[in-house]
Order: sequence, then C-alpha cells, then structure tokens
Amino acid sequence: MAVQLNIPYETLIELIQQLSAEQRRDLLSHLLRTTQTRQLSGEEKRALFHASILDVPVNEEPSIRREDWYDDDDR
Repeated sequence: MAVQLNIPYETLIELIQQLSAEQRRDLLSHLLRTTQTRQLSGEEKRALFHASILDVPVNEEPSIRREDWYDDDDR
C-alpha cells in the first residue's frame, strides 16, 4: 500500500539533512536505482545533456593545417 504525504519540499530537505551519512548514501543509491530503470522524459534528457556541457575556455584556436596536427607534410 502506497502512502502519500503532502509535505513541502523545504521540509523534505530538512529531514534528509537529519539523516546519518550512511542513511543518506543509502537514499542516494535507492534514488539512482529507481531513476536508472525508468524512461526519461524529453525535458529530463535535455536537462541531463545541458548538465554534461562543460564551460571551459579554449586556450587557443585549433589550427586548420594538417601539418600542425600530424607533423607530416601531407604525404
């Protein structure tokens, strides 16, 4: 039988913070298992994609010359 509690999100966060480190680790493992077994919505897929994008500046533009990449003279 499923129990549904209507509690505010902030209350949930406070309750999670009261858990021990081991209990939090178990909770995270449980959440990972449940999310890996279900299909993601389009919005969730986009959010995961955007979370994987790194915002790292490029030090220098890559050269368009083959010689600079392969140290050969195109032979």
